[in-house]
Amino acid sequence: MRVSMQQFEQLVQTAVDSIPEQFQPYLENIVFIVEESSPDELMGLYHGAGALHAGQGFPDQITLYKRSHERATTTMEELVEEVQRTILHEVGHHFGMDEDDLPY
Repeated sequence: MRVSMQQFEQLVQTAVDSIPEQFQPYLENIVFIVEESSPDELMGLYHGAGALHAGQGFPDQITLYKRSHERATTTMEELVEEVQRTILHEVGHHFGMDEDDLPY
């Protein structure tokens, strides 16, 4: 499922905005970045100190990779769901969850 970079960025913003309001204050120190592709075929990548250490240095980063999402989906509905899953997965890392703890 191919989309423009602008469309993909909008999907990411919509997914971030859909995170429940009570969690939004904990996301203030995160920068969400969209890149065209990942060298390792990753869907997303979290880089940072985590919510418990927020405000210490540079902001945390969550990067989403457009091409990986496009390759994994065939419809817009699947793409929307995959972007939402990836955002929740990477935000889970921000809250200190390990791969085994994450539902996605």
